[in-house]
Amino acid sequence: MAQSFFNTPVLMGHNEGIVPPMKSGAHAMQLFAGPACMILVLGLQNLKKNLTGSHSSKLYETIWKFISKAEARDKTGRIVQYFCRSLQGFMGHMAADHPLLAWKPVVAEVQSTLAWARRTHRWGKEMPHIPKLGKALQEGDIFEATQCMVLITFLIQDHIYWLLKVGLLKFQNYTPIQWHRRNLRFITFSHVLNFSLCWRSILRIKDKQSKKDPAYTGSEQALQKAKNDIYDNQRMMFRYTLTFIQMVHVSQVKKMDDWYIGIMGMISSYIDASKQWPSS
Repeated sequence: MAQSFFNTPVLMGHNEGIVPPMKSGAHAMQLFAGPACMILVLGLQNLKKNLTGSHSSKLYETIWKFISKAEARDKTGRIVQYFCRSLQGFMGHMAADHPLLAWKPVVAEVQSTLAWARRTHRWGKEMPHIPKLGKALQEGDIFEATQCMVLITFLIQDHIYWLLKVGLLKFQNYTPIQWHRRNLRFITFSHVLNFSLCWRSILRIKDKQSKKDPAYTGSEQALQKAKNDIYDNQRMMFRYTLTFIQMVHVSQVKKMDDWYIGIMGMISSYIDASKQWPSS
């Protein structure tokens, strides 16, 4: 009865069973990898309890809160993705018999898999920018509105790239990669606009300070807020400079070298990821 109901044995007697027949020592190590890691983390947790008297951990909770955010996972994945790009760039300068070159296909696969995972999770990411666009147009802020329009267009066309890649759409005049490289020109322009918007924000803060606006000069707290806001905008301007250079390369408008483009990508991704770190 059990054999006629199940296509393969659930527990034993099959290589996909919970307890499959052991074929070799290497096979046994593969099977015990998961349970061994579970036992290891349990042992570390019990050691932590014995040393501190508590199972809870502020650092552990903070890390969990961080990786619970979709944006944090996305930017962390982007750090690894651009690390792989950088590593491939370094591999391109290695001798043909270098042992690390054997891993180049694996590194390329990790980079590609992460890129597509992130692209899949970008569906709907344009939604918060649509009300922002409407508000900017209502207020006559053409600069902000243009940035929103360019970014929304990029994200929609990024979804089209996804549909082209999986075969749900077919374009006569574009292969998927050609469409993607064309679309990267939009996000490149978006980085220029974002850089300019940050610069505008800094100028506005300094103008309000010169006019003794109490929101920026009325107290020590207001001065610190102004200082923090200027620093945040300067930090993002640096980030947009890096991403602009990255997109110029990735879109093949101007080919450069993956090793330093990858490093730029890791730095810009770290800046984005750090903004998702939970406040204490």
